[in-house]
Amino acid sequence: MKRRNIDNVKARRPIKRNKLTEGLYGNNNFIYTKFFVFWAFILMADFILEFRFEFLWPIWLVIRSFYDSFKYQGFAFSVFFIFITVTSDMICYLFIPVHWLFFAASTYVWVQYVWHTERGVCLPTVLLWFLFVYVEASVRLKDLRHLPAHMDLCRPFAAHCIGYPVVTLGFGFKSYMSYRIRLRKQKDVAKENEFYMKLLVEALPEEQQELYDKQKKCLRKSK
Repeated sequence: MKRRNIDNVKARRPIKRNKLTEGLYGNNNFIYTKFFVFWAFILMADFILEFRFEFLWPIWLVIRSFYDSFKYQGFAFSVFFIFITVTSDMICYLFIPVHWLFFAASTYVWVQYVWHTERGVCLPTVLLWFLFVYVEASVRLKDLRHLPAHMDLCRPFAAHCIGYPVVTLGFGFKSYMSYRIRLRKQKDVAKENEFYMKLLVEALPEEQQELYDKQKKCLRKSK
């Protein structure tokens, strides 16, 4: 009787799934199918209307970033952020060849769009990324007919799709470096405090030094 209960408990244990295969189960199939259908619909609209509609998504991102920077960091920083973004867009517009600009912009938009779902690196995400890169490299980059007729109109948007991520990566790198510098300063200050604390303890009488050592040991044990 006990053996049966143990077997039932073991049988009821949930199966552990790693993060790579987690995307193949549950509602994730529907989510990635929806992404694929949306991607195919946008590509069809691009071919029919001869306009790259995916280039409009980074415009929405920069508007949202401008609103957040204005809300949390003030108007001056928001204007500075827009100025840096426009400068980066102009550099991409002038110095990147048109075919590579359109290829990089479309690839980045779709890869970033799937990454924004916050599903992490799983098998369906990687498969979609490979599909996006394959279609852009083997079909749209090689065939000149897939460039939009209104290329002059789409080119600034394509430049923004590359210039805006460069700016965000630059700000992210700056934040990371400032964080590392702040941690280093904190460590240096902590070492100086420990040195001066040792000098103060050594200046105390022996009884108080022993009392201080006991209190320090108790604090370490409590942690």
